[in-house]
Amino acid sequence: MDDVPSVTEAGAGELLAELISHDSRNPPGREAACARFVADWLTRAGIDAELVREPYPDRPQVLATVGEGRSDVGHLVLNGHVDVVPPGDRERWSVDPFEGVVDDEAGRVYGRGASDMKSGVAAAMLAAREAAAAGVDGTLTLTFAIGEETAEPGTKALVEGLDADGGIVLEPTELEVHTAGKGLAWYVADVSGEAAHASRPHLGTNAVEGLLAVEGPLEEYRERIADRTHPLLGESLCTPTVVEGGTKENVLAAHVELRFDRRFLPSESLETLDEEMDALFDPLRDDGLAVAVERTRTYEAAAIPVDAPVAETVRRHADAVAGVPTAPAGKEAATDQRNLVNDAGIPAIIWGPGTPAQSHTVDEWARTDLLVDAVDVLSRTIRDCCTSPVDG
Repeated sequence: MDDVPSVTEAGAGELLAELISHDSRNPPGREAACARFVADWLTRAGIDAELVREPYPDRPQVLATVGEGRSDVGHLVLNGHVDVVPPGDRERWSVDPFEGVVDDEAGRVYGRGASDMKSGVAAAMLAAREAAAAGVDGTLTLTFAIGEETAEPGTKALVEGLDADGGIVLEPTELEVHTAGKGLAWYVADVSGEAAHASRPHLGTNAVEGLLAVEGPLEEYRERIADRTHPLLGESLCTPTVVEGGTKENVLAAHVELRFDRRFLPSESLETLDEEMDALFDPLRDDGLAVAVERTRTYEAAAIPVDAPVAETVRRHADAVAGVPTAPAGKEAATDQRNLVNDAGIPAIIWGPGTPAQSHTVDEWARTDLLVDAVDVLSRTIRDCCTSPVDG
């Protein structure tokens, strides 16, 4: 591994553009080509990389390892996801969302997934190449997952059985360390009544009127859970987001569907959330409507101590490299941090070079200066975590 090229904005931007050019939108789950590119790139860099066919054989993931694996030296996990959300209306984009457009003058790379989170994947790849060239006594593990955007068990499958001292989930934070992340639960409430002609409403049961009756209990619930707070994540939230139903203006609605986005804290259990969401509709049931409430998607909340070693190490280097604020922080969006912390028992932070406000936007972009800084911070962190005896 002689003559490893230095990391420049031009070179880092080119790699990010290549990653973007592999259309890995999810849904429908097109990550395979991007995963193969990442594995091939790492292999050419002299890194032991493989495609993992779990949990879905047709959607491979990347698992790579650098280091001698000495048990008295640390083990660090870098985690990212290669899937991106669909671009939406492409007519609104000024660039092809899957071309990977480099604007050297602006210091940006444009395209779907630029900030969320292929810039984080690129930073990990470049830092791993540097680590492989310098040598690692302990272990550096790279996990590049599918399905993060749709709460699928990609990262969970990759980290199963890993015994590591720390992890970094490379979501966009502009190099600020986040030690906690909110959970996300989506709910759908199906409200069923009985259709009748609107001129004779007494012959039926109107699901729309029933739904209107839940406004009071919902507002009371939202006020109540707002008192549940976390010092880094703010308050607990419940937001109705989608309403569908009804047949025609002169027909009582026999069916209405209401969907919710429920953001919750590490202190809240899913069992409690399920019970609370179901109880919201008890007044409708008392009025003779049938209501079924289902949780359709879940990202668990997660948190580690703000002074966990991996958090302190990355904060120190991010401050030294880029003057990033070192105050404790948390991420309001849900991430795969949950899989490292809750499922594998690995203390993991959320940290990466992307710009949070660019996630899922039209003309999404990432800054190349932050990408280069991220490689520097990661390289320093790898040296601290994986090249010195744990007790040294």
